[in-house]
Amino acid sequence: FFSGTTMTTRQTSKYRHVFPTAAKIQDTFRDVKMSNTIWDCSNFIAANSKYVAVTWHGGGGKLAIINLDNTIKLPSDTPCLLGHTAPILDWCFHPFADNLIATSSEDCTARIWSIPQGGLATSNESPLITLGGHSKKVGICQFHHVAMNVLTTAAMDHTVKLWDVEHGEKCNINVHKDMIMSISYNLDGSQFVSTCRDKTIRLVDARSNTVTSETQGHPGNKTSKAVWCKRKDKIVTIGFGKMQDRQIYVFDPRKMDEKLQDIDLDTASGVMMTFFDEDTNMLYLGGKGDGNIRWFEIGDELSQLSETSYPNPQRGLCMLPKVACDTTKCEMARFMRLESDKIVPISFQCPRKQAATEFQEDVYPDTFSTTPTMSATEFFEGKTSEPNTMKIEFTSGGGGASAELSIGNAAPVSASEIEAQKAKVLKL
Repeated sequence: FFSGTTMTTRQTSKYRHVFPTAAKIQDTFRDVKMSNTIWDCSNFIAANSKYVAVTWHGGGGKLAIINLDNTIKLPSDTPCLLGHTAPILDWCFHPFADNLIATSSEDCTARIWSIPQGGLATSNESPLITLGGHSKKVGICQFHHVAMNVLTTAAMDHTVKLWDVEHGEKCNINVHKDMIMSISYNLDGSQFVSTCRDKTIRLVDARSNTVTSETQGHPGNKTSKAVWCKRKDKIVTIGFGKMQDRQIYVFDPRKMDEKLQDIDLDTASGVMMTFFDEDTNMLYLGGKGDGNIRWFEIGDELSQLSETSYPNPQRGLCMLPKVACDTTKCEMARFMRLESDKIVPISFQCPRKQAATEFQEDVYPDTFSTTPTMSATEFFEGKTSEPNTMKIEFTSGGGGASAELSIGNAAPVSASEIEAQKAKVLKL
């Protein structure tokens, strides 16, 4: 099945029997009318413990915000975020505030939005903050996992920008020579790994605009992705070979000139969507346009645990935060799988007879906290710290984060937006 480096099956793993269960039709989100935007660097769907977000059909940029407990046929006039003037390419929920979401668009801006308690009742055309500074469309946006209100964006102008979303742009990183395809931070958030159309994998100091290490990436021309496995301190990249076969590389970030593993995965053509569970060291891969999801474990080496296949191809995939998992069912991970006209929740569970009555502590180590370790100001002043952690509770899920965002000192990008934000402040 695999060529290149041998991939072993880990017989002693406590997660070797983890299995997925797709929701029944009545528990899915039906009549989803997603946009037809094509962008390989996005997963086309994002979710937290309260909401799921997908782009919606229609002119301009529309992002539908759907309550997770609202598994019904969605109306054509589902409430959306409407402020962008061109298609939305990427979006992500705030890790420390469930009711905040960031979007990036072909209109060269990123925007921060507030979702009212209980979800959108009507469409919203007024973002809290608009961040402008890129000269071409912004294809990636990502909140920092350690510092509060730090947003990373990457655009077709080949730059990466770091923002204090309350005060504006703080860092401009211009070390890339072509389109940036993915970004993933290390454990303390001081560096990130990037993949680029020039087929180079770079480790970049996030605050000094310097490349700390780089190496040759996948030789194929299609999109490649990288994920920094933070606690294991390994980097996994997924891309394509010269014959357009899908590949996996594994690196030690302290020695990027030599791959730890080089694996030929299969010959399918879809770009892989990558998700890493820091608590279980499990890597999940799903291909766009096919029905396969594979899951692996990273120890001394990468080993495949199992895979599953669904009859309908997936257009997108996202993993919910661990606080959304149902520990009374020994749920290891929960995904939202975007098909052509519906969203299907998928639950990955570890079979345990006592799971319903006894907390399975051995498979639930402390997870990253919903409380930030530092402020944006401390981060940009040079402070470095690992993420806070917290205990997982014995619960059916639904936990979340509740930090708030102040807009009083935000940095809008035009006179009209300055006046709009002044009006918002006067109403508070």
